[in-house]
Amino acid sequence: MKITVISDSHRNFHRLKSVVERNLDSDLFIHLGDGMLEVVDVSKMFPEKSFVFVKGNSDFIRYKEERVVEIGGHRIFCSHGHNYDVHWGLDSIIRRAYSERCNIVLFGHTHIYRTDCVNGMYIMNPGSIDRPRGKNRPTYGTILLSPDGNVSLNIIAFKS
Repeated sequence: MKITVISDSHRNFHRLKSVVERNLDSDLFIHLGDGMLEVVDVSKMFPEKSFVFVKGNSDFIRYKEERVVEIGGHRIFCSHGHNYDVHWGLDSIIRRAYSERCNIVLFGHTHIYRTDCVNGMYIMNPGSIDRPRGKNRPTYGTILLSPDGNVSLNIIAFKS
């Protein structure tokens, strides 16, 4: 199974649409906030695809700020990350994911990509497809879940 993970698109509808078009082989698209308006519009353009999204700190509509997704035998905790102070560390968000019996935690907010595995918890921040920080290029992530339970986290540089 393939999951495409996007965060912090900040109203860049065309870039978000392009990421979806380049990953039509994905079983699921997860948007981690700060882009609710465009993810709703893009999801309507691809009704045959599954989309999950959460609200970020720059999204001004009422919606869930975190979700747990079950797919391929895995439980995935999805949050924008701002409620867990992810700029200062991941302990809080990892504890929350463990409390939900998840083995994958996804967050955005920092605009800096990251993948890791800590004590069996897979961690991904896909970065930002619109406003990366540091000297990073715009990025998004993919997760590959194999039938034997393996998890592969990948960061993809967005190319115009």
